[in-house]
Amino acid sequence: MTLTGECSFSSSLPISVTVRPADQPGAEWQDFDEGPGIFHLPAGHVVRVRIKNIDNSALAHLVTELQACPAVTELDLAENRGITDSGLARLKPLRQLTSLNLSSCDLSDAGMDHLLAFDNLTRLNLSYCNRLTDRGAKTLSRLRSLEYLDLQGCVKITRAGVAHLDRHGLEIHKPSRGQKMRSPNR
Repeated sequence: MTLTGECSFSSSLPISVTVRPADQPGAEWQDFDEGPGIFHLPAGHVVRVRIKNIDNSALAHLVTELQACPAVTELDLAENRGITDSGLARLKPLRQLTSLNLSSCDLSDAGMDHLLAFDNLTRLNLSYCNRLTDRGAKTLSRLRSLEYLDLQGCVKITRAGVAHLDRHGLEIHKPSRGQKMRSPNR
């Protein structure tokens, strides 16, 4: 992703913002600022936003605040148990996301359909979303841009469910007896 200009947004929520150069995908994320506040982001950088202790309503508010800034490519919503399937529908204006952490959110198979709108998503963390089943895994198989999927702690997704996802270039993290599962096509 190449960004040419400065990006700004404001947030009334307690967010944490990190940045890294857009042309250096392997570079370390650097702490930028914390909110609430106004964020003037440097040109040529991508942004990761982290927020804790929110529900679907606060998520909708956050999306409204972030949607004008295409530099926001990563969103970390881990451990927000107030985010449910209907909350995922509110994420759709952020289609530029390449990484989404939904670990330990209150999600089920029904919410996975909302993730299909994210064509650029390469990393998805659904670890400990323990209501997900093989049906949800089958839906996720339609996310063809995914390179990494974390399903650790998704106890209702079986080996057969993981097989629905298996394809060349996708690393699936779902430990079974301490092992990481990888596509056999690698």
